[in-house]
Amino acid sequence: MKSLVAKLGLLLLIVAFGVGQFGGCACIPSCTPIPKVVLIDDAHQNENNFDGYGFNAFYGKLVTTLQGMGYTVNRASTAGFNPSISVYGVVILPAPFQAYSSSEKQAIVDFVKAGGKLLMMGEWGGYGNAANANLNALSIALGSGITFNNNTVYDNTNNHNGKNYWPLIQNFVSHPTTNGLTTLAYITGCSLTVQNPGTAIAYASSSAYVSDSLSRELNGNSIGAGIKTPEAKERVTSIVVAAVAQVGSGKVVAIGEANVFANDCYNNQTDFIDLYTNKKFLQNIINW
Repeated sequence: MKSLVAKLGLLLLIVAFGVGQFGGCACIPSCTPIPKVVLIDDAHQNENNFDGYGFNAFYGKLVTTLQGMGYTVNRASTAGFNPSISVYGVVILPAPFQAYSSSEKQAIVDFVKAGGKLLMMGEWGGYGNAANANLNALSIALGSGITFNNNTVYDNTNNHNGKNYWPLIQNFVSHPTTNGLTTLAYITGCSLTVQNPGTAIAYASSSAYVSDSLSRELNGNSIGAGIKTPEAKERVTSIVVAAVAQVGSGKVVAIGEANVFANDCYNNQTDFIDLYTNKKFLQNIINW
């Protein structure tokens, strides 16, 4: 009897040790750890070739932030666009102006369903309509319930640097991705429409509005330079700017703009990723 008790005790110790070692880690079905490697898509005319500034000028701090979290970062233009769970744990799609092929969409769907994390970032209406359409096609394939709208979010009262197309976001739903957030600078983006299984996690303030009657000057770019005054504006009670969804074993995060984690290569002031709690939002997304 004493021998049996000893064996049971040893078994319980082994089980407890195993839970402690692996219970808190992100695993694919066989409990093989998900790779700490991020793939950033820059092979689908993303962010309109980053407004001509180049990848490092646009997303240099995004890369160093991810590396500081212990991740290896690959770019699709050099590593290829191969979102496989055996290689990557996170895939980031910043405003793709070139559509994904059927095989690429299927690869993304398989990646997410197998346990991968996907971050999709759209753009403002009148500038990023094509990119939003490409993301929406992917969202439909995923069944995430998230749609990028072809409009622009404005806030004449709560905004950064006096620009009404840079609204401040301060209304958050309790979620692991929003822990510790106080304010986000939304550097010219669209609203989202969310239905099951998607969940809205961030809203614009009550003074915000959207306009889908937009056009831009020839020098219009991703941060809104060149936006004409809206011809019409629509008051919306709840303007969603970020959402999440669980698809299969994986996770999807959608944000209606692609500059929230970017450098400020336009020489305004502080790099956008360093404004308010923008960087914290990125870290939360990666750690979710």
